[in-house]
Amino acid sequence: MAQLVDRSTDGPVDRSQVWIGSKVIAHDLHGDDLADVLQQNGNASAWAIAPRTASAELHRFGRMLDLDDAVLEGILAPEQRIKFVDLERTRVVRLRAIRLQGREIVGDDLSMIITDQVLIMLVDEPYGSELARLLSGSGHRLAGGSADRAAELVIDHVVGASADAATEIETASDQLADALFGGAPLSRELKLDAFRLRRAVTALRRVTEPTAEVLQDLVEAGDDLDVSDTRRWSMIIDHANRVNGGVAMLGDSLTAIFDTSLSLDNARMDEVMKKLTGWAGIIAVPTLVTGFVGMNVHFWLNDTQLGFYIYLAIMVVAAAILYVIFRRNSWI
Repeated sequence: MAQLVDRSTDGPVDRSQVWIGSKVIAHDLHGDDLADVLQQNGNASAWAIAPRTASAELHRFGRMLDLDDAVLEGILAPEQRIKFVDLERTRVVRLRAIRLQGREIVGDDLSMIITDQVLIMLVDEPYGSELARLLSGSGHRLAGGSADRAAELVIDHVVGASADAATEIETASDQLADALFGGAPLSRELKLDAFRLRRAVTALRRVTEPTAEVLQDLVEAGDDLDVSDTRRWSMIIDHANRVNGGVAMLGDSLTAIFDTSLSLDNARMDEVMKKLTGWAGIIAVPTLVTGFVGMNVHFWLNDTQLGFYIYLAIMVVAAAILYVIFRRNSWI
């Protein structure tokens, strides 16, 4: 079987491993070879990674696990719905491994086939290499465990990635909240950033909410879990529930930021309108006087220098009085 390439170290990464206790007895096996090793070593456990395509390798795994073509087609369906299927001694889980890229939630579909002896992961690159590095470097955590232990590590890694994305969004949300503490509404760029974050939270919640439910169903379907495995699964489920609750709170927080910024916008608009109204009232006084005096009728002291200064004084005094009144009432 070909090896995955770890681009971070330019070295090969195991695509599958078989272990007994704390000892790895085989690695990088094909489906038929993996089945032979597991059959010869009834107390061995294994994990393997294959691409999410209808390949010959996948069908070999399907024959090894007695999965028919309908089940395999369901595993590879293009839908991104997170779900759990219990097939007696075989459990199938579809998850969405996500991360925050910029302000967008992106991720990979991950299908897991879990039996008592083997964990098969169907995932595309480069996430397959990431999971391979995770499991290859976790031999001490897999020691003495079964395929369920490997599934625990992978699912914990997936949940942790969701928690990291939620933390990044929370940090960005706090920065937006700090920008509002100055009393000014958000700028256009920050409003767009807040909108992108809220869209990311919506996408994240579509992943975290069903993931918590699927993990609960997965654990309930495991009949032979010991006390330590049950405790570890409980911790993973609690983590998933906390992430889901935190994501829900993030949505509320971003909504509050939007509402606060909108309120500040409205308050600033009211202030501007109040000042415009005050200045319009001041300007209306000289306009009224000049319009009235400028009519085609004879006024007292009309067409005289003295009359000019008198009417000018009336306009200035009236405007000054209005200015003082509006200023005291904070209209201008």
